[in-house]
Amino acid sequence: MDRVSVFARRRRIKNLEDWTLYAILTEAFFLALWPTVAAAAVVFGVITWFLRSRIDSHYKFRSLPFDVPVTIFLLIGAASVFLSSVRNFDLFYNYCSLVGIYALTYLIVGQTIRKPEQVKLIAQALGASAVLVVLWGFFQFVFGVDAADVKWTDPEAFPELKKRIFSTLENPNVLAGYLDVMICLALGLLTKAELRLQKIILIGAIVLLAACLAMTYSRGAFIAIAVVFAVYGVLKDWRVLILFALVTGIIAYSDTNFINRILSAFTMGDSSEGVRVGIWVSTGAMISDHPFAGIGWGAYQFVYPQYNYYVADPNITIYHAHNLYLNFAAEIGIVGALAFFWYFFGTMFMSFGVSERGAQKWFSERLDKIISSSEFLQELSALVNEKLADFSEKFLNLFGKKKSLKIKKVRRADVLHHEEMNFSEHTRQKFSEEENVAAVENISVAGEKISAKIIKLPDAPAEKKSAQVDWRGVTKIDDKKFLEGFRLGIGLAFLSIALNGFTDHLLFNIPSSMLMWMLGALGAAIKINEETEVNH
Repeated sequence: MDRVSVFARRRRIKNLEDWTLYAILTEAFFLALWPTVAAAAVVFGVITWFLRSRIDSHYKFRSLPFDVPVTIFLLIGAASVFLSSVRNFDLFYNYCSLVGIYALTYLIVGQTIRKPEQVKLIAQALGASAVLVVLWGFFQFVFGVDAADVKWTDPEAFPELKKRIFSTLENPNVLAGYLDVMICLALGLLTKAELRLQKIILIGAIVLLAACLAMTYSRGAFIAIAVVFAVYGVLKDWRVLILFALVTGIIAYSDTNFINRILSAFTMGDSSEGVRVGIWVSTGAMISDHPFAGIGWGAYQFVYPQYNYYVADPNITIYHAHNLYLNFAAEIGIVGALAFFWYFFGTMFMSFGVSERGAQKWFSERLDKIISSSEFLQELSALVNEKLADFSEKFLNLFGKKKSLKIKKVRRADVLHHEEMNFSEHTRQKFSEEENVAAVENISVAGEKISAKIIKLPDAPAEKKSAQVDWRGVTKIDDKKFLEGFRLGIGLAFLSIALNGFTDHLLFNIPSSMLMWMLGALGAAIKINEETEVNH
């Protein structure tokens, strides 16, 4: 292969790598602003990633920590569609279009992001998008969004509550869940920020995000973020509790409706709470009737009328169970739900570093005990391991390279080692301040006599301290500290989603799910990066 074709091939590989990264950044920026553009970016990114993996002989397909539960979740989800009693093409389309996008997001982010600089770019894209979401939320609050028109509040319970913003997302609760995630990411980065200006900016971002969260009047999301701050404040840094108390106090002082709304969550005085309880009872009946295969991915709205024990109005369509855990168990069965939560909580604990302290060992020991107690389970486990290993080998071979690099052998005599180029014996004379050049002659290097001149470089000028703020340094942070902070933020974000899941199914929303799968893949990529550094 001539030199021109080699350079052209390298340029194509670099272009494909850049295009894949640009696709991920586009998805990160538009997922909360324009989900259709974000989904199109995912498809484009998968195409460029696949092309690069085929022509780049140095590219290696890598395994992520939770590929097994993700694969089980995807397969069981697909099976639930075909086994569902609902004969509706919408189920097949819903699974392929939505779950497909989530899986592809997990794929390209996990396989592409391998450098701290790439994670920083994604964090910046998510931050820029969050700024626009918050600004649009403030605009809605100032110029008015009548909550009564869209039936987002109980007018009898909250007669004074007239505004609930939703910004670029579907409804206030979805926006609130998104803001919780952004607050958690900012909090994680704040714990590792070194410069005072960085801390000020991150604290300001948390305050603005919290103010926008208050404008949604979402009780579940506020309680979830309160628990996140409380847990982190008690276990890690008590100053976080002070920050949360100050922000909450400012919001409560400026809007008394906010406190009344939050307190109502503990009194069951809102009609929406009674409806949720009724939906949960109906969902429990679904799980009881379909414990293994579930009712089918996306089939909740079609099956619910058969279990409509409490919401008697036929004009109301119930799309999901308003509970993350019940909804997954109802639609894809208990096994599929356990596979998803294996990935979900595994990612959360991994982001917190719990796996490093023995959580995985604890789980494996107890799993071994269960399997060893039954001869049937032992045989089944061995068979499953054998089939998974065979499948994994065949799957990875699809991405294998057909050609291996030819390495040219080089004679040792052709190589000049740095030990052989030691001029210290010939340059013992000190450089004077006026003369910065020392000449050496007839030095033996690799069996040959050579002459050379050694030039002393001038010392670098000392940096002058300026009283002005260096805004260029705002985004500069040590790679290790940044990854630690962002990983912590991912763990806190998953915790907020888990807490929100008790009263709502935020992952029913497309942007929220895309964000969750992207953060999950980023957490896995950061973990692999840290393990690689430790091994080296």
